[in-house]
Amino acid sequence: MLAAVPVYADPAASLPAVQTAILQPATWRTTAQVPATVDAQQNAVLAAQRPGVVVAVLYTSGQTVAAGALLVKLDDAPEQAQLVLDQARLAEAKRALGRDAKLLQIAGASQAQYEQAQADTAEAKAQVALDTAMLAQLNITAPFAGTLGIRKISQGDYVQQGQAVAQLTQSGPLRVLFSVPQTEAGDLKIGDTFTLTIASLPAGANSVRGKITALSPQLDTQTNARAMEGVITGQSDALLPGMYGVVTLQTGAPQPAFSLPATALNDDTLGRFVYVLDAGANGDYTARAVYVSEFSQNGGTAVIGTAGLNAGQRVVAVGGFKLDDGDAVTLQSP
Repeated sequence: MLAAVPVYADPAASLPAVQTAILQPATWRTTAQVPATVDAQQNAVLAAQRPGVVVAVLYTSGQTVAAGALLVKLDDAPEQAQLVLDQARLAEAKRALGRDAKLLQIAGASQAQYEQAQADTAEAKAQVALDTAMLAQLNITAPFAGTLGIRKISQGDYVQQGQAVAQLTQSGPLRVLFSVPQTEAGDLKIGDTFTLTIASLPAGANSVRGKITALSPQLDTQTNARAMEGVITGQSDALLPGMYGVVTLQTGAPQPAFSLPATALNDDTLGRFVYVLDAGANGDYTARAVYVSEFSQNGGTAVIGTAGLNAGQRVVAVGGFKLDDGDAVTLQSP
């Protein structure tokens, strides 16, 4: 009769197999979200400098114009006539000055007479310059290139001094105005990037990138915040000046961190933790709970602090809720 041969089971064969991930070095900065306003680089309400009757409106609603383009012309007939009259007076003053200059050389005119002719000529020049300036005030032109708003005046309208006749907005790039609390603004600098999100816009067109272009030299004493200006570097045709949104930006000094799958994080009454796998002598691993500080989660990836951890360590990626601290496990085959 043959003796029975004992069979020794592989101790690791009965241990639970777990999916794992490797801790990857990362950098983290605190994130702040603050309300923001979208504005044009230049946005002007063009008004009549003098009262008068509109004789020509030379733009249409929504038209794009170049800098210096004539937009509205007011009746300038009296001013044109005055200019012609004063130009004639200037011509006469110049002729008189020329005559007196010649007479002065032959003692046919006194020095005082010659100086009076010089004064008359200078006064006539000044009057022509004044007439020209007054005429220019009856022509409303675009101070910069941009897009005009909805037209609200027509030929024949009488406009008062200071009455708005057109609104001109520079086409782009748009700027963003926001304020960051003092506690989070210390490390921000010109060139730092941010994300602007407009909740009212459709998904896919409601978020653009930007960068800080200016920082206020002082804090607002009422809000204890520092005003900032940025420019949009991304492209979104749906953005319009006057919109409200939220700016998300990184603040504070960069801190070392680790990235790992968000599913590797577990919770108990003491906080969040991960199971670090320590290699055993028989090809198995021991799951050791290490409590961590979670900085952020984005797209299934979590960023955590480095305390108690080392780069390259293996952690349980999925199913940690089934384990207890000190459990022996094996690695799941790829």
